[in-house]
Amino acid sequence: MKILQQLLKEAGADTGCSVTLIPSFGAYFTSVKSVEEYSPEKITLIMCGNRIAIVGEGLVIDKYFLGDFSIKGKITGVTVE
Repeated sequence: MKILQQLLKEAGADTGCSVTLIPSFGAYFTSVKSVEEYSPEKITLIMCGNRIAIVGEGLVIDKYFLGDFSIKGKITGVTVE
């Protein structure tokens, strides 16, 4: 994980704000400010000044604590709006 953080830092990215997709499991997000929309087919998050839309099937919020957020389910797409 330190390699990823170093690459992002060198590229000028905000290392405190990240999305990690885990195939056949779900996704993990950091620095989430709020949940704007929630259904089993779509979850929209507000994080780092962006609106992130996660679409898929059987999506459920697994954990949400102090800005860390995890989703379980079959994710078919993620977009930044």
